[in-house]
Amino acid sequence: MTGIPPLAIGQAGKGEYVIDIPNWHPTPLNKLLGHWRTSAKRKKQDREMVWAYSKQAKIPLNSSTKRSIELTIVLGPKQRACDPDAYWKSCLDALVHAMAIWDDSHEYCELLPIKFERGTRKATRILLRDVT
Repeated sequence: MTGIPPLAIGQAGKGEYVIDIPNWHPTPLNKLLGHWRTSAKRKKQDREMVWAYSKQAKIPLNSSTKRSIELTIVLGPKQRACDPDAYWKSCLDALVHAMAIWDDSHEYCELLPIKFERGTRKATRILLRDVT
């Protein structure tokens, strides 16, 4: 795979929404455990990134519909992955801020296993599916 394979921006299927973010990964949890000011700055950058790309993808603002979240982390050449659960904290907070999900509790989101792929550069794909 070379980067993120092209998909239609935004809606992938009925009740499915895709956010593709090139050259970005959510800040892993171990980088959020340092000084509070550095942590806040990194989380703010993640919130702004996810907000901008979710608006570009025209993700509908959440109602109170439960959504499943599939996260694909594309690793660049020679890049090592963090623990799979390390990416969730900042990513979920950013999705709530972007209003792509109502809340990051189990009542409103279902976390699917994180996928890792190799590419020519790092990237992230967030796939949201309405759970009925």
